[in-house]
Amino acid sequence: MFKMLLGLCMLLLGIFVMRYGLRKALWHQLHRALEKMTKTPLRGLILGTIAAALFQSSTTVCLITIGLVGADYMSFRQALGVILGANIGTCSTVQLINFSLPADYILPLILIAMLLSIFRKFRYVGLALTGLFSMFAGLDLLVKGISGLSNLNEIAGYLIMAKSQPLYGIWGGIFVTMIFQSSSAATALLMLLADMGLVDITTAAYVIYGNNIGSCASSVVFSAAAPIAARQVALSHIVLNVVGVLVFFPMTPLLVIAARFFTGDFSGQVATIHTLFNLLSSLLVLPLSRQFTNLIFFLMPNKTKY
Repeated sequence: MFKMLLGLCMLLLGIFVMRYGLRKALWHQLHRALEKMTKTPLRGLILGTIAAALFQSSTTVCLITIGLVGADYMSFRQALGVILGANIGTCSTVQLINFSLPADYILPLILIAMLLSIFRKFRYVGLALTGLFSMFAGLDLLVKGISGLSNLNEIAGYLIMAKSQPLYGIWGGIFVTMIFQSSSAATALLMLLADMGLVDITTAAYVIYGNNIGSCASSVVFSAAAPIAARQVALSHIVLNVVGVLVFFPMTPLLVIAARFFTGDFSGQVATIHTLFNLLSSLLVLPLSRQFTNLIFFLMPNKTKY
């Protein structure tokens, strides 16, 4: 149990330290880019994808976008493309977690990254690398900790129940993501459980749906006291993921088949479903961005024109 908790803490700490280093290194550049390069939804999607991949966080990009809209630096229509792209870019974290790093290399790499952060010029890059390698160390400890748990049968029993009752899986994904404040961390844990045979790929898909809905929590909290345009951005993030779940829920078997086509690795299939869900959800909305915008304005009216 101790190894599992320590591994979980290292995983979460690694993700947040990595994001902090990347945010400090690229914060001002992202602000300028978001203000100047979002004239069309497609440009916004491309920029949002790149930004979320660089920051290893869709939440960070969404919060910055909400702040810019609230400060009148960006309209809601401009922000929509960024939100669509951020949902795609966040998949890079899960794909990165799926990458295997030999355990013997992890500690030396953490020490090198920490030494790099001592130098002022490379401080934030060093922090980002320290977080990255700490994330791998946490995953290694999590694997060992979960393997040693005595109540694995109870965990497996709940996950089997989630297969017959998909809403259990979705609610579980929402709950875990809100606790971790990171859909990437929640999906990483799911990948480990899948790799150990404790969860089947169909159940994993249901949990991933919940992970994506749960990832909207930070946007809602951040925008609560913001101007209505900023709240519309947060609402669009929620609607995007909820509609995505409603569309793909009956198509889950097809997502599973597609994931198996791309890779035979079980945890890799979980990462692939996560990527396909976010990628397809955003690409399906992109050509309907005008109609999607009108839907958000209908759900949350605003007299100001954009």
